[in-house]
Amino acid sequence: MKHALFVVRVAAGLLFWQHGLEKLFGFAGARPETALLSIRGIAGILEGIGGPLLVVGLFTRPTAFILSGEMAVAYFRAWAPRGFFPIANGGEEATLNAFCFLWLAAAGAGPWSLDALWQQGRGPGALRARASALEPHARALLRIVVGLLLTLHGVRKIFGVLPSIAGRAGAPPIALDSLPALTGYLEIVAGPLLMAGLFVRQTACLVAAEAALAYVVVAQPRAPWPIRNGGIEVLLYAAIMVYFAAADAGPWSFDGRRRR
Repeated sequence: MKHALFVVRVAAGLLFWQHGLEKLFGFAGARPETALLSIRGIAGILEGIGGPLLVVGLFTRPTAFILSGEMAVAYFRAWAPRGFFPIANGGEEATLNAFCFLWLAAAGAGPWSLDALWQQGRGPGALRARASALEPHARALLRIVVGLLLTLHGVRKIFGVLPSIAGRAGAPPIALDSLPALTGYLEIVAGPLLMAGLFVRQTACLVAAEAALAYVVVAQPRAPWPIRNGGIEVLLYAAIMVYFAAADAGPWSFDGRRRR
């Protein structure tokens, strides 16, 4: 699991860092924010600093907790007023980030990190021990949210409901929606299985493969950077599914009951 945690932490940090570089320096052709004390400027600072900290695994828990809060504020401020469902109101990436960072705040950086080097020879600490005890519950919450989002994608592809509202400026629709409609059947089955915590490892492998295919076939040919090619969400899905393929489902799952 330490390898899979490393994959999620680094992928989430690199993808999130692009938003900070976009706001602060005009990365990938964006308009840089000149007012650093504006809401967009402060967000750029958090993303520009928080992303690299996650990548190297330094101050991971406090950083992830702050970034999760930022994403929650961004979602309810910018996306929720457009509609109820995240995949329809443009807030899917913010939702994924919010719950992924919340899980990282509980899970920590793992052994391949500067945090691990810093903590060598020290006791676990009361605060870290409490956060670690919450990790299975944060993992289960992330699994349920990801399952719900995948289900909504399947419903949209198969039944043609939940039309997408334009999301981030300059970015095309996410790559998952550009796969053939037939893949909606995979999502409409995989999503409820993930929410229920049933056959999680097997389901996660299939979804990770679908997300990787969506990035390679759909997103990458559009533009080199995920922030411009609609591939951020599918890369997050792929990384998170890698973790669930390696880890168990956590509490609140039928897999846990079957093992007992």
